[in-house]
Amino acid sequence: MGISARKIQILFKKDFKDILKNISISISMIIPLFFAVLYKYLFSDIPMPRAYLLMLVLALNLTMTAVMIPATSIAEEREKNTLRTLALSNVSGFEFCMAKMLVTSFFLLVTNIIIFLLMGEAVKYLPAFIVITLIGAVPLIVLGAAVGLAARDQMTAGVYEIPLMLVFLFPTIFSDMNSVAEKIADLTPCNTVVEMVLILTDGNFLSKETLFPAVVTLAWIVVAIGIFIWLFRRKGVDN
Repeated sequence: MGISARKIQILFKKDFKDILKNISISISMIIPLFFAVLYKYLFSDIPMPRAYLLMLVLALNLTMTAVMIPATSIAEEREKNTLRTLALSNVSGFEFCMAKMLVTSFFLLVTNIIIFLLMGEAVKYLPAFIVITLIGAVPLIVLGAAVGLAARDQMTAGVYEIPLMLVFLFPTIFSDMNSVAEKIADLTPCNTVVEMVLILTDGNFLSKETLFPAVVTLAWIVVAIGIFIWLFRRKGVDN
């Protein structure tokens, strides 16, 4: 059965409404925005480098939103055996997962733009910022979807999500502590996105500095898609 854009669109609308009703997912999207407001306005008297603040909030949003939404929502649907009902409408498992990942990209796009504006970055960088963060988030979103496939239910998904989020978040946050932490961070998908955004906001995006994080991001996209396809073929979404 071929992929139907119309079915994905219908599923997108359904998932959009379901995600807004899910309290845990909604909180995961609010937390990075809360920290952005907190550090930007309430703690404005405390000296903090602009780059570090942007890195912290953006990394938090990338790891929480990009991983948690697809993982939790797919696990929830698997727990409810929703696909058995959708199968009556000839909805494939791939269309089901694709809609989840697209709606995740939408919410991530919205929250990233809000963070960008809250941080007071130059609006001229916004189009490139959107492209970088959307492409850079692909491996995180796909891995989040893989977690949803691997989990039996929402509780199991939560257990799997946290280590994955911490593995990607901590190296980015502590990358300035020493050279070892920096080298580890340079190989993580979250940090490469942050690095490219910081290079962009410094006005050096077309320099050679962008090459390495871009290559690492592409490598992670390939790895993440490979893991997702393997899990999808092995477990499916309705077993």
